[in-house]
This record gives sequence, C-alpha cells and structure tokens, in this order.
Amino acid sequence: MQLITNAQVSELLGTREAIDVMRRAFRQYGESGQMQERVRIDCGNTKLSMMGAILPGLSAAGAKVYTTINGKFTFAILLFSTVDGSLLAALEGDAMTEFRTAAASAVAADILSRKNARTLGIIGTGVQAKAHVAAMLLIREFTEVLVAGIDRPQEFAARTAEEFGIRCSVATAAEVAARSDILVTATRSATPLFNGNDVKQGAFVAAIGASKADCREIDDRLVRRAAHIVVEWKQQARKEAGDLLLCDESCFNWDDVLELADVAAGSVAVQRDDRDVILYKAIGVGLEDIALAEHVYTRIKAQTKS
Repeated sequence: MQLITNAQVSELLGTREAIDVMRRAFRQYGESGQMQERVRIDCGNTKLSMMGAILPGLSAAGAKVYTTINGKFTFAILLFSTVDGSLLAALEGDAMTEFRTAAASAVAADILSRKNARTLGIIGTGVQAKAHVAAMLLIREFTEVLVAGIDRPQEFAARTAEEFGIRCSVATAAEVAARSDILVTATRSATPLFNGNDVKQGAFVAAIGASKADCREIDDRLVRRAAHIVVEWKQQARKEAGDLLLCDESCFNWDDVLELADVAAGSVAVQRDDRDVILYKAIGVGLEDIALAEHVYTRIKAQTKS
C-alpha cells in the first residue's frame, strides 16, 4: 500500500491533465460506471462524509472520506484494486479536490459555453476561485478576468494578473454577473450573491460553491432564465444542490435537468442560442475524486518501475 501526499499530487498533476482525465471519466461513467451518494454524519463539532465510485477501464475503485471541523475540511482517498480487492493506495485529498472541481467545471464550460467567450467572472477569492481561473483559461481565449469577493479581492486580482498575464479587475458581484461570458460562483454563501436578471445574455454560469441543501449562491430568477441546467449526477443533486432545491417549484422541471456524463459522451445534444443562459450546478461527486486519484497512482507506480 502506498501513501501519496498532497505535495506529490501537486507536483505530478497539472490543470490541463486534470481536465483531460475528468473528460474521460464522465464519458466512462456514461458507459457503465457506478457511484455512491455522499453520506454525512454529524456529531456536533465533528462531521464525517464519504462518497465513492467504480469506473469501467480503471485499475482501481475507491472512496473519498473527509472531516469537517470548525469549517475546515481534511480529505483522504482510498483506492482498491479492481482485480483482487487489495488496498493500493491512500492519498491525501486536499490538492486532489482542488484540481477535480475546477477540471469538471472546465469540461462543462468547454462543451456548453460560447466559443467566443472573452470575459471570465469569478465570485469568490479562495482556493476554488484560483483553481477555476487556471482551468477556464485553458478552454477559452479570455481577454479579461473580473473578480468579486469579501476576502482581499485586490490581492487576488493582482496575483491573477501576474501569474496568468491577463488583465484582472475587481468589481461588485452585480457587475461581474452583468459583464461575464463565463461566470463562476465559488463562495460559501448561504444566500444568492446577485440578481439573476443581471446575468449577461448568452452566459455560462458554473455555480460550484454551495454543496448543501440549505445553501445557495444563485436565485430563482437565474434558474428560471436557464435554457439548460446541467448537474454532475442528478441522483445526488436532488438531495444536495441547494441552488435548485431552494427554488420555487415553478422555476424548472427536474425531468429537464441534464447530467454531465451524457453531455460529455454526446448522448445528449445540447442545442443553444447565443443568447441562452446555461447553468452548470456542481456539488462534487465520487467519480471525480476516484478518476484523478487512480490517474495519479498509476503515474507514480510507472515512475517507480522505471
């Protein structure tokens, strides 16, 4: 059994590579994959969560387990051989989680956003906000990035401009929503961040911050405007996607909600007008973690043999 650290994951895995792995993973899941819904238990100050997946064609199946204590997450991923069931590896999962969420959003955006998207909007200034800038810049040729946030947005903008060589400005959440061709919400807000009517026509919106049934970053207006709503896995979204669960029931129909696996595999064709708003609602699912963890484990194993 091998222990793989966050440092090893960060050193070995790049953003473009993570996007490629995620694209394959969702296509593979559409063939005959299986996932385990997230299970949460809560003992006051300590929360424990777990979710897993089995994907065809991979050498390992597994699960991600994590604690939440005082708002801090600590992730670990266990991989088991699909040949004999032996424990192959235990991975620290913090770096993996950072990569996988942004990579999945990039897969969705690459398929569903307009090809001529030029302005990227980010609401939030944390780890996922930074990861999403890196991922989105690989799938579209943006000319500017707009950022809104409550935690040092000027510092985030300056760091983004320096690291990626792109103009990055601070704006209000309403301004970011109104001007962005691709808009990412990556906050821990429990209530909507802006008026959904402010969102630019033709925008692709990735709402990735809220992952509980009682939290939402977007309002009924935006959900009602969406020509298409795409989730990672409808079975889990119907229990955890607060952005959708807290809507008035007249805003959308669950039967019309699409799954990313079907969109990525091309089994569902998404027709869109350049004025259509497309909503991608993410909460994180097991296949993302297991696909990336198996990829990293396979790379490390190959290096060890050579």
